[in-house]
Amino acid sequence: MSHMTWREADISLTEDVLSQAIVRPDTGWSLGTLGALAEFHRGSDEPASINEIKNGWVVITPRGAIQVKRHPLLRLFPYEMLSKNPRAWTHGVMICLRDTEAYCAGARGLSDLGQDVGALVDDNHAHNLIDIGLGIGHVKPCLRTGNQRLLKELRANLGKPFLSLSRGIVGAIKAAQPSRVFMSQLGRIEVSQDIPESGGETPLGPHTHIFPKLLLKQKNKSTNIIIPNGWVSSMTFYPPSSIHTAHGQLMHFDCAAHDQFQLLHDQFAPDELVAAKHMTWDALTASQGPNGFGLKTDRGIRRAIRIALRQWYHLRGVSKAWRAWQAEWEPNPIQEC
Repeated sequence: MSHMTWREADISLTEDVLSQAIVRPDTGWSLGTLGALAEFHRGSDEPASINEIKNGWVVITPRGAIQVKRHPLLRLFPYEMLSKNPRAWTHGVMICLRDTEAYCAGARGLSDLGQDVGALVDDNHAHNLIDIGLGIGHVKPCLRTGNQRLLKELRANLGKPFLSLSRGIVGAIKAAQPSRVFMSQLGRIEVSQDIPESGGETPLGPHTHIFPKLLLKQKNKSTNIIIPNGWVSSMTFYPPSSIHTAHGQLMHFDCAAHDQFQLLHDQFAPDELVAAKHMTWDALTASQGPNGFGLKTDRGIRRAIRIALRQWYHLRGVSKAWRAWQAEWEPNPIQEC
């Protein structure tokens, strides 16, 4: 998708977007790569300390914390993805740096990074960080603990790949319940609530995922997400969905949430995708079918049109023109009752 036209960054607008997103409890965050991810979520009634600091923003809750750093070269790349449900889609905004700027020298094999002087809660500054050594260049996934018994076990295994640690070591980690700290050049997510049992339910709030099979693919994002070549996501945020609850369940369409994300999409997404969506909506407004538009068959543009049709279904409902567009572009059509 390198042929897409990406707009020049407006750092003032970018920082305004980030400063508004960080204070919203209904906005989720993640930091990581395909197969190793830390997520930060908080409830609307959950106690939270929210502060703007010199180099960014910090939010601290009883279950975890997040820091989002300012950076003069960061860019926002919003995306929308199709859901299996023909009435739905998902979205997010990747906060990206160029590969060279994003690199943070993640280790291969366990590595002792010493005391966590950058900890977001003062009480954790004396605790040690152990990089679990997944070899992800733009992310450092770590364990943080003051438990001397666990530190002794981990230090005895320095240099070993995390995914090949013995069951005994994995058991010691779960018993000690260290914090998980994922760091990038654009910030960090700290998870202080307990690690769930294997196969257990993912907890609400801040949590982490490690999926060995996905890590083997060595990809930092889904191939369905479009960002410019040479850039990498150092953090992602998820504005409120217009169609899903915070727990991923379908809900009644939220027009305000839709409008808010579409404004972000119009401001930061590639010109071609923005134009494809608005062209589709303009044609539907004029009750025109899809014939004669000479649309490209680019995969990203096809996806944008399909998402525009799904959104129109919720915004305006079904019409003859909409049915014609869906018949032309949607291989997974909505089955009308």
